[in-house]
Amino acid sequence: MATIAIVKVRSAHDVLWRMAPWAEPLLRITGMEKLRQRLRASDGRPFMSQLTLPYLAALGERHNQTRGTKHRFVLLDEPEELIEARLPPGVDLVLFTANTPATPVTYRVSDRLRAAGIRTAIGGIHASVLPGEAARHADAVVVGEAEGAALSNLLDDLEGRGELASRYLGGRIPSLAGLPVPRWQDAAGGVDLCPWLVPVQTSRGCRNACSFCSTTGFQGANRRHRPVEDVVAEIRQLQGQGVLTREKTIFFTDNNIVSDSDHRRGVVDKTYARSLFEALIPLNVDWVGQGEIGLADDPELLELAVRSGCHMLLIGFESLVQSNLGAVGKPCNRVEEYARQIEQLHRHGIALIGCFIFGMDHDTPRTFETSLPFIDRYIDIPQLSVMTPFPGTQLYRRLQREGRIIDRDWSRYDITHVVFRPVAMSVQELEHGYRWINERLFSSQAILRRSLRYTLTRTVPGLNPLARRSRFSSVLSTNLVYRQLGQIGIRDQGRQEHPSGGEEQRASEEAAVEELLRAAD
Repeated sequence: MATIAIVKVRSAHDVLWRMAPWAEPLLRITGMEKLRQRLRASDGRPFMSQLTLPYLAALGERHNQTRGTKHRFVLLDEPEELIEARLPPGVDLVLFTANTPATPVTYRVSDRLRAAGIRTAIGGIHASVLPGEAARHADAVVVGEAEGAALSNLLDDLEGRGELASRYLGGRIPSLAGLPVPRWQDAAGGVDLCPWLVPVQTSRGCRNACSFCSTTGFQGANRRHRPVEDVVAEIRQLQGQGVLTREKTIFFTDNNIVSDSDHRRGVVDKTYARSLFEALIPLNVDWVGQGEIGLADDPELLELAVRSGCHMLLIGFESLVQSNLGAVGKPCNRVEEYARQIEQLHRHGIALIGCFIFGMDHDTPRTFETSLPFIDRYIDIPQLSVMTPFPGTQLYRRLQREGRIIDRDWSRYDITHVVFRPVAMSVQELEHGYRWINERLFSSQAILRRSLRYTLTRTVPGLNPLARRSRFSSVLSTNLVYRQLGQIGIRDQGRQEHPSGGEEQRASEEAAVEELLRAAD
């Protein structure tokens, strides 16, 4: 029997729950003691547990059942300084999963473990794209998806000859039917691994090929779905185990839960989404997912999504400059339609995590100023990103070909640092603008204003959206998380004086919060 640690090393880019200084007294004053306690208990913990670790453990246990082996799988999601201390005694293999910004810290830990005589393996998108680089820091590299031969062959080698091959090729499995349920229920020490959001996967791949996204390259352009009955069975099992309770929300990890789209070819297929939403209605769950703004233009599917439990969607608006959208492969987004579509979703009680990327080729220093009023007016939770050329993407290949990549420190590839040379502004102007818009959109009064606005929005009667207290808490708490994302780059770059208030604005935040509360009353 081998002991295998499945490890994610946290890095500076990981988004954690943080209680803002003004939020705790606000929640006390407004009588939201339960939310205050929940946020306080979550302080310093990951916003959402990564699906990969418990899923790999479930795959490993399925291998045990198939082969008759008794490997033990231990899960660790910890910062660098705690990994070695938390490893079980006599561990036989440490299997790392790492995305691009986490690779440097993962490589460091793996190097130390190998020096101490512990075998390691690394998998994930980054290792699959750059296996030669990963191979310098591990005994084995798992390329592609872990199902099929990749993980099983690795475990067979560990059990049999005791030696690992340098590379295990996973490829892409053709069918997602019969995937095991992730092993959430037996967290070490009784810690709840999913205090807020429970990740569930229904598909892999994306028919669109946005130049900045790694999904199509890694998971393929063909959309592979899990059978709806498999998804329902997993949710029921998680409910039965106490992992998914009425206080928690499902997060569907798919790139687009509302449509199978190939907008380059004019193909929009919503068959699976309809079947899934209909099957979710009897389960009495709340869910959040990633989707596309075009849902607003399909009244039947929109109503079905809300009835099935949807109260928030992450949507890639990407830019308010139409020429940017065409250049990155997302011409289906029409900037002139955004406001109307957003209002339609809001009328149905759906809050929006709106994703915007800055630094695209048609952005200028004025883009931040022109984008601010729209985002402030329409978006409930902004996700603000610096354009980042992740290895393996079309964007990376283009910028590399044009000689515009200026930094290959992977730890800075976290969507908050500038690692390339923009076209219509300088590196410094992009850094400055990104700090400036983050500080304005994530001031305490801006967060509270967005939370109150969503709470008080009139919705279509009869669809049973979240109660007002739940609506307020969902947007407030999610804003507190996304506030941390922008601060990663800001902490490194340092604060500068900005033209629209700077220190004076921050000094007046508490008064503004009180004023907004009086107005809401």
